[in-house]
Amino acid sequence: MLSKEIEDKTHELRKIKGEELHGMDIEELQKTREVLEVGLSRVTETKHERFLEEITALQQKEAQLMEENQRLKQMENLFSTQTHVLEQGQSSESITNICSSSDPQDNDSSNISLKLGLPFPK
Repeated sequence: MLSKEIEDKTHELRKIKGEELHGMDIEELQKTREVLEVGLSRVTETKHERFLEEITALQQKEAQLMEENQRLKQMENLFSTQTHVLEQGQSSESITNICSSSDPQDNDSSNISLKLGLPFPK
């Protein structure tokens, strides 16, 4: 009984794969075509859903990278300002004041300060 069921399913699979179409009448061919169309429709729909999920994930990653890029640009500007102040001969206390007075856009409560070497003589 089980071997008969396996044989029937194997024969049905071969029909769907287009390997054993001989001996099928028009009605059987039409039913096979409908089964294939429904299956293809499901595959296409699933593929479309996966593409949309992937696009959404990539858009979220893009937004995160843009935020990170903006944060890094702010840090670069801050360090550039600090370097400029040092080049003009101001003390490290001035640089600490610049860091303390900067207003980062994110709500991070960290306090950034940079002290390099000894203060310049006044």
